[in-house]
Amino acid sequence: MIVLQLFNFDLKGQIENELDSLMIYLEDVEPKERGLVLNRFSFLLREKNITQAFEFANEAEKIGIAINDSLIMAHAKENLGWIYYRSGVWDKAFRYSRDAYTISYQIKDNKGLAMAMNNLGVIYYKQKNYEEAIKKFKGAYSIGLQLEDPFIMVRSLNNAAINFLSAVEPDSAYYYAYKALKINNEFNTIYFNSFTYRVIGDIQLAKNQYEEAIDTYNFAQHTATHHMLESFEASILQRMGNAYRLSGNLGKSIELLEKGKDIALEKNFQDELIYFYKYLAMAYEQVGKLDLAYFNQMAYNRLSEILEERINKDRLALVSATFEVEKNDAEIRYLRAENDYQELQLKNFKTYNFLFTIGTIFLAVLFVWLWSMHKKTKAINIELYMNQVKIEEQKAELEKHSKNLNESNRLKDRLFSILGHDLKTPVSQLQGVLGLLHDNNLSKEEFYELTATLKRNVDGLFVTLDNILSWSRAQMEGFKVQLRPTDSLQIIRECIELLQQHAEGKGITFHIDVNQEIKLWVDTDLLQIILRNLIGNAVKYSRKNSEIKIEASEEGDFVKLSISDQGIGISKEKLEQIKNQKFSLLDSSTGTDNERGTGLGINLCKEFTRLMGGAIEFESKRNVGTKVSLKFRRVRVLSNSQNSPQQKHLV
Repeated sequence: MIVLQLFNFDLKGQIENELDSLMIYLEDVEPKERGLVLNRFSFLLREKNITQAFEFANEAEKIGIAINDSLIMAHAKENLGWIYYRSGVWDKAFRYSRDAYTISYQIKDNKGLAMAMNNLGVIYYKQKNYEEAIKKFKGAYSIGLQLEDPFIMVRSLNNAAINFLSAVEPDSAYYYAYKALKINNEFNTIYFNSFTYRVIGDIQLAKNQYEEAIDTYNFAQHTATHHMLESFEASILQRMGNAYRLSGNLGKSIELLEKGKDIALEKNFQDELIYFYKYLAMAYEQVGKLDLAYFNQMAYNRLSEILEERINKDRLALVSATFEVEKNDAEIRYLRAENDYQELQLKNFKTYNFLFTIGTIFLAVLFVWLWSMHKKTKAINIELYMNQVKIEEQKAELEKHSKNLNESNRLKDRLFSILGHDLKTPVSQLQGVLGLLHDNNLSKEEFYELTATLKRNVDGLFVTLDNILSWSRAQMEGFKVQLRPTDSLQIIRECIELLQQHAEGKGITFHIDVNQEIKLWVDTDLLQIILRNLIGNAVKYSRKNSEIKIEASEEGDFVKLSISDQGIGISKEKLEQIKNQKFSLLDSSTGTDNERGTGLGINLCKEFTRLMGGAIEFESKRNVGTKVSLKFRRVRVLSNSQNSPQQKHLV
């Protein structure tokens, strides 16, 4: 069959020839063959002409639905899933890839199954759920090994290497990347060779092997097997530029980075452009060209804000899509179970009707037969009862997912409200003051008078953004707590230094009674977020010219950290809400100097304390003050005479 011969074309340097052959063949074919060819078109073009690839895949899907061909539908959905991923539409990418996976599994199409697993793996990678992504890539590699398909094997190994590198496991990443090169050599192919060498260069750069990384990136660029991706040249240039910068060759670094920046600007490769701005700012600062360093740093800051907002929206959309898919699946299972139940009832009715009709003629035989049917009916009734129980369980699960989805939407709306109001106000104030200063409508003396207020607002904006992003990361799959010995006094001092100007503006002093030898068994970053929010709240609600006490005491295997203020306190109703409610975006009270907040910080403190195995307690009296106590496992340092007098043990 001509279609099968066309499908055996190798991608190695033959894409254009294959497309020409397929275009000629497509002029007069049956719907089934047309669907197969369109899917092949889409696959060949999806890295080169994404618009054309989408049109072919979309038409193929319609043909598959019209003629009820599962193979065509599965391949079309896999192509559409990848196209949506390349377009940044993660929710649709997840839906189509999941559908392709399900259909391929049902029809036992192993090749389609492996392709869909790679799609799902890259979506989990975008969620930073590296563990689940690696499982998908390993599964796809196993299928490719069974099929002896070098394309699937090399693609899966490359993707696994990238995930291990992102998970800070460079040795594992190195292993999978070299395994991909070995398979290319074994099958005499060059699938993704340049991509593989780029990954190896990234690993060498992570290990501070700058010269080796530069050589590897050069080789990847000249190998040029990944030329279908227009952004590949830009990605190589930003990596080489950074490698030259780190190795000390700043002239070469700036030359490559400026060249790559021009390409990224022309093609609108924002994901690569942000790195060019970042590395150019560093390089120009190192050579003393501070004006160019400042220009690139400001461009980096602006683009970083844009990309961060886009990423947050994409992640929220993906979480929402996942909930919707699970909800739809539950509804389908419920409807199928209900249909099975009705079919069983109908079957039972027909059986009894038949028995009643022939009963008068075959009474004696019927008696024996009814006795046997009684046993069967009893078994059916038991089965019906069990099905009913399952239906009720599925219904309850569906209601649970619906409740979770509604709660997720409510939280999303609240977060967007914070982004649209509480974050906009300080930025607008800063923009207004800078505009007046730029237009010479504000003297330097007047500007200096406003700097304290501006800094306080910007510091508050920083804390609010950090809280929102910290909460978002905590909600995503793959979020891990890294417990290690932590110097609590150092973190306390860093938090106070951040809030010092705000405190001095209100005449607030700090009294710290924390032993420097005390170390906690916690995640350093999470503890910093907790203390920054609690000390910030103490400053916010303290009266002017008052004192904030920060104390630590040992209680067995635990350390109790206490933060006490002499502020306005918390009402009994809100204190009960803080203690009992699992999670809520509380309405934040205004501080003693009209400071605003989001209500998210106290919930982060509770959630992160729980994740680290600690405890948090709140004590407050209206118009007297508030005391918040944290309790974490402490770190002991014991001597071991058999080894060395200073060997450390953790308890």
